[in-house]
Amino acid sequence: MGWGEEKAADIWARWEIVKQIESNEAEFEHHFLEYALSAIPYHKPGDRQEDWEAEMLNWGVGAELRAAIMDEGYTDIRLTESAQYWVQDTMEIRYLSLERLQRESQMRAQTSATSTNNAASSNNAASSNNAASSNNTTSTNTTSSNNAASSTSSTVPGTLALYKAIAKDRISKDPAGKISIDSLLSGTPSDFRGAGGSTLYFTPTLEVAEHYRGYIRRRFNGAAPLILQLLVTNSFIEALPPFILRFGDVWKEIVFTSRRGLLLRGDLKRIRRLPLIIAPIARSHNRTISSLDDHHQISSVRHVLYVKDSEAIQYVFQGEDMVDRLEECGEVRIVSQSSTLAS
Repeated sequence: MGWGEEKAADIWARWEIVKQIESNEAEFEHHFLEYALSAIPYHKPGDRQEDWEAEMLNWGVGAELRAAIMDEGYTDIRLTESAQYWVQDTMEIRYLSLERLQRESQMRAQTSATSTNNAASSNNAASSNNAASSNNTTSTNTTSSNNAASSTSSTVPGTLALYKAIAKDRISKDPAGKISIDSLLSGTPSDFRGAGGSTLYFTPTLEVAEHYRGYIRRRFNGAAPLILQLLVTNSFIEALPPFILRFGDVWKEIVFTSRRGLLLRGDLKRIRRLPLIIAPIARSHNRTISSLDDHHQISSVRHVLYVKDSEAIQYVFQGEDMVDRLEECGEVRIVSQSSTLAS
């Protein structure tokens, strides 16, 4: 997961005690991931955290994870959150990947056992199916070509493509294999939400999503992180309608308040009721936004994300109703999961 050897041994020893007690009392209230993450100290809003390396070392975080989190190539992303956030996020990703591998191993074992028990009937079926397969080759290729054409036509003018980087094991799918938009919701605090609510963040620029994916991959390369594409019609976006917020005092105050984990007050409360906000993405230069004294210390040079010399933009969808509408009217698909693409 990323704990140092001594800390990992201590957590496991304590976990064995918890398991024994709960087993004796027939009460299973803890999950190992939850228990392991409880060793991460609570983050207090406004904590300057001037020496992340020393703090993580003091918590017992291993050298490999500390180096990954502190990679200078991703300082602009790292300083949008706390040290606690990135340690927890990375450990969750790694643990979820381990759970997936375990499930896949069990499924392979079950499949292998089933195949062995039915070997004779499978061989007989294969002989008859080979002939049918030869006859159907032409129709199969035609179907594949039609699917590819349909995929290409979905991005013609009139449709907006938005992107999001995410760890593979954070997404969930329904029984039909469709990606659940609920699994893409962002936690708080974030740029436009201090606490509570349902918020989805996407970007219209693939290069921006690649930058975020690079930081996920840097912290865990065990499973290639994904880039998802959300397709919605322009008419859907225009009907909301979107609230376009450019960099300025209002943007500064909203981001500063939200990043501190606080609720917006006064006239700014209306922001929470907007279904879609289009605005620049926040970043941090050498201090987290939440540790600044006030929003007047925020500047476009230090606190607005630029990728390849272009201002990075985010589409912020808000509210459970908005999530439901996107489930109905939007299409989410994986557009990239190769670990070899440039970040």
